Amino acid sequence: MPKETFFRLPPARRDRLVDEAIVEFAERSYVEASLSQIAKRARIPKGSFYQYFEDKLDLYRWLLTDEVPRRKRAFLGEDGATGASFWERLALHIERGMAFLVEHPQLARISAAAADPTALPEVRGLHRAICDAGLDELRATLEEGIRSGALGKVNLELATRLVATVIGPGLTDVVLAELGAELHEVLASDDLRARLSARRRRALADQTVAFLRSGLGAPEDSLATPPRGGKARA
Repeated sequence: MPKETFFRLPPARRDRLVDEAIVEFAERSYVEASLSQIAKRARIPKGSFYQYFEDKLDLYRWLLTDEVPRRKRAFLGEDGATGASFWERLALHIERGMAFLVEHPQLARISAAAADPTALPEVRGLHRAICDAGLDELRATLEEGIRSGALGKVNLELATRLVATVIGPGLTDVVLAELGAELHEVLASDDLRARLSARRRRALADQTVAFLRSGLGAPEDSLATPPRGGKARA
């Protein structure tokens, strides 16, 4: 984690260091990423870096477990879901997840890398922890659905892992098939991401939630999806 000296940096200098680290880890694998390049682009001596972090792994761990998730949570929170039903909030969350990919491709690259398995012993456990944290968040969301009566009686652990597969790699595969590209190509191409429009994201989110509602045993009187107000984002 960052040392106290990192937090005492002037905000502009601290933000520049973080932004350049994000660029480096988004463009290169952990092994290929270079502290020298980060320091050069952040306009600090490489030796100064060790006043702020222990080493490259320390910086990478902090980005994956703190900074990138914090930025993603802030983005996903901008969904206008106040007063919405459980299912509508879930649809908005899925829609915003796709919007995050479109609007913040560098952060999305790092998030995607966090979910990939690796043979590197120093980061293998870190990647597993990131995936487990995502499952914990989803589990809490489904528990809320059970308490509210939006979900029927389900095996929570099974439901958590199945839903994670549907809204994670499953939905990603659908999007990539529609775009006719691999994920790294989509994250590198403004034109490809632009094809995942707000209207299409909303349609995919609604279709995904309709599928989940039928599969998770929602009470029959709540199966009809209520109209969603507001205009889609451009």
